[in-house]
Amino acid sequence: MFALFESLFAKTFLILSVQLFMTYAAAVYVLRLFKQLYLAEHPAVTATRTADGELDLVIELKEFQTHLWILMGADIVLFLLLLLASHFSLWISLVLFTLWSVVTGVWIALVLLSVDENLGSRVLSLTAYITLGCALIGIYSGIDFSFLGSILFFSLLALLLLSMVRLFVKMKRWKERVISFFGVVVFVGYLLYDFNRLDKLQKAGVNSWQTAMGLAISIYLDVINLFLDLLDLLSD
Repeated sequence: MFALFESLFAKTFLILSVQLFMTYAAAVYVLRLFKQLYLAEHPAVTATRTADGELDLVIELKEFQTHLWILMGADIVLFLLLLLASHFSLWISLVLFTLWSVVTGVWIALVLLSVDENLGSRVLSLTAYITLGCALIGIYSGIDFSFLGSILFFSLLALLLLSMVRLFVKMKRWKERVISFFGVVVFVGYLLYDFNRLDKLQKAGVNSWQTAMGLAISIYLDVINLFLDLLDLLSD
């Protein structure tokens, strides 16, 4: 495609960086939009002050319920279409990935607003440092992390089950934090596993854009879920 992106590393990181930027841009736009609604004194958007004196926006999600259902439906449909298209068409996959990344950014903005949007930059920095560390370890340590595959799979199932329980059972905050910490451990493991997988495919001579797309989707999911679990772990 481009001479500059001849390696699997370059292809994967190009796709991943673009999609993470789209998610970031969408989240920032939505946060600014709600701040403008607050300044315009929209009845569904109020604010409080944190202990540090920062403005913390509070939104009435019931006022945006229809939009949330549409957003949820779009998120699910786009993700499923992306998984299907990633095996057949690079350009369709890129379009779907970009749309899904934007929708994910909107979701992240809403999650931040429901917790404390001021945590966003701090959690983002921590996520970036952890991701970079996992990339260096997974690629350059010489350790084969393939043994994590089955462990991570069953850990993810357990995490999904615990997350479902949280939806229906009221838990003490420390228990929720334990689940969030477990999620952080799981997705750190997945980052090590996926970066290690990228390194092994690169050394095996695999160098297709379709493979890069699949790897980028996997790492993107790892990063986003790590961010959300860190946010839940560090919020009040």
